[in-house]
Amino acid sequence: MGPESVMIAAVERNLQENDAQSDPPRREYQELWLALARKSWRSLALVAEREESASEITNALAEVARMLDERVSFFAPIDVPDYVSVAGILSAANANVTADIPRPVKPPARNIATLPPVATNPLALKVAAAADIVVICVEIGKTRLSAVRRTLELIGRDRVAGCVLID
Repeated sequence: MGPESVMIAAVERNLQENDAQSDPPRREYQELWLALARKSWRSLALVAEREESASEITNALAEVARMLDERVSFFAPIDVPDYVSVAGILSAANANVTADIPRPVKPPARNIATLPPVATNPLALKVAAAADIVVICVEIGKTRLSAVRRTLELIGRDRVAGCVLID
């Protein structure tokens, strides 16, 4: 699989190219971005039970980043080769090394990968391990506590920056 197909399959969005104006993100997402900004990170993995939940959070974080004029790329791996490729992209970005992947003239300051539950999709662990920090998305009344505990066990508590509760 070549570098070009990684970008096509991984669904990357460069916020600087998106000039569309929309409503400002809800306050809790602004607070989430600012709380995460206090930590030193170049890559973040969002682990969510459902794709819809992760998409909402990703879109809101994208809007906050756009409002703050920050360059961020978003990835949503969809099959086995994508997990390996996205993990490689995050590792290369974190190490500040030149990788054999296409890079924009001015690389994004941060990368965010949206992942399915690592308890049911172990390949997502490769991306979570490559990320600087992980945020677990928990749906109130839907996500089982045992699934959250298993996720913490698999990723490691020290790697988890926090948890987002979704109504």
